Amino acid sequence: MKVSLDWLKQYVPLSLDAHNLADRLTMSGLEVESIRRRYEYLTTVVVSRIDAVTPHPNADKLVCCQVNTGDTTHNVVCGAPNVAKGQLVPLALPGTDLPSGLTITESKIRGQQSSGMLCSAMELDLGADRSGLMVLPNTLKPGTPLNQALGLDDTLIEIDLTPNRPDCTSIVGIAREVAAVTKQPLKPPAITMPKADGAIHHMASVVIEAPVFCPRYAARLLIDVNIGPSPDWLRDRLLSVGLRPINNVVDVTNFVMLELGQPLHAFDFDQLAEQRIVVRTA
Repeated sequence: MKVSLDWLKQYVPLSLDAHNLADRLTMSGLEVESIRRRYEYLTTVVVSRIDAVTPHPNADKLVCCQVNTGDTTHNVVCGAPNVAKGQLVPLALPGTDLPSGLTITESKIRGQQSSGMLCSAMELDLGADRSGLMVLPNTLKPGTPLNQALGLDDTLIEIDLTPNRPDCTSIVGIAREVAAVTKQPLKPPAITMPKADGAIHHMASVVIEAPVFCPRYAARLLIDVNIGPSPDWLRDRLLSVGLRPINNVVDVTNFVMLELGQPLHAFDFDQLAEQRIVVRTA
């Protein structure tokens, strides 16, 4: 079970550092296997200012950039369509291991030296935008590690759950345990339900043919849903525990499953045969 401490703090006040919290959880019966800083890889990605942009002599779609990191100037080859002089952008220095598994090295690209890589938000796992460079606020100081500059400080703990603790297979479940061992109040998420417009049985139904295996199945119909990318906060929650964002509908069902431990599935009502769900054995 992977737990983001930043996410956990939404449900229980935390004053302990990750290692002390891990000790408390382990002694209570939830063995912590590992602790790692989520944005450790961003310590070698720094804020840089683009001082000059010139055409690449051997490639039409590439440019050569002079980027300033405070006390050093780097030559970097870039192919992003939005690159411009004066921008502050992330520079991954040689030796950086990106979330994709790519390790940045000194290299020559079409004969031109490139000492690092200018990055998009997606390449840094900081958003969904891969259309161009991640342009940073102009108030940041060149040379500052990106995790410090953007205030990104999250720690992941991984817990080895035993089969007798299904109550801890969710973030709220872990928060309940943390609240108990630290004597802090639990703050479960506030849940509100919009008023239903009409009776659902006129539009859809659920039939349970295997009540021994599934005694209860709840469903709700949502109308006029637009499929699209999830907001950044939702994408970040899923990425923090190793899930890949898909779209807003799939992501929110995964979010609720991780938050509350309740598996969900979304069906396209227009594609649902006879507008009903039949629960049976295979």
